[in-house]
Amino acid sequence: MTTLNIPARYYRVYTDSDVPCDEQNFRFVEKTLSIPAEQAAIVLVDVWSTHYIDSWLNRATEITQQKIVPLLESARSAGVTIIHAPSPRVVESHHPENMPPEQEPAPAPPQQWPPTEFRGLYRPNEFGRTPEPRLKEAHERYLTELKISDLSKPLPNEPIIATGEQLHQTLSERKILHVFYAGFATNWCVINRDYGLIATNQKGYNVVLLRDATTGVEFHDSVDQLTATEIAIREIETKYAWSALTTDFIQAGQNT
Repeated sequence: MTTLNIPARYYRVYTDSDVPCDEQNFRFVEKTLSIPAEQAAIVLVDVWSTHYIDSWLNRATEITQQKIVPLLESARSAGVTIIHAPSPRVVESHHPENMPPEQEPAPAPPQQWPPTEFRGLYRPNEFGRTPEPRLKEAHERYLTELKISDLSKPLPNEPIIATGEQLHQTLSERKILHVFYAGFATNWCVINRDYGLIATNQKGYNVVLLRDATTGVEFHDSVDQLTATEIAIREIETKYAWSALTTDFIQAGQNT
């Protein structure tokens, strides 16, 4: 059995009993995780061919080329399972055979509250946001261009999933306990999808974020320093997962 010895870390918001429990005393905890390759999987979240945010797409494409491509080569050689999770929209459009069977919709409650006409960020009343002119353009771009990036094409034997339940079923069938995450965006889909790392952590798996194989969607006053990405990674390291570097993962594979 191939074992990957990977340096990892989490962020500790506690202190030892003899150290004042103040924020300036918080630190990372570092440990080498010895993970059997056959019990490990890499989940690629939304590694897409396009996006409506051009600056973000440029950054994500660079990360895919420089980090995710060599990561996949190493993981495949080591016998680690690769699972592609590109969003239900992409699976339905380009890989429909991997969509889960349709289920009967749950019965609606006797009375929906809030009322249907009140719901949504762009609700048509004084509490709604102003409709965005680029929403229609983005939607059309996704309909015509969105797919898994050619840089990370699934191999014929690699699972493609659209839902968290499919991910859980795949991991269960393959007896996988350790789930590495790479992909996009750190502060959107990587954490919030039903196949994202928070949901996987809550199911009891050991979760590891490959922190140099992801990037978040930034704000106008954070994009220069990638502050939103760093905060998302720190939040993950604090509450939900270990983190590690792709370079260490690749090195671990070479040392087996």
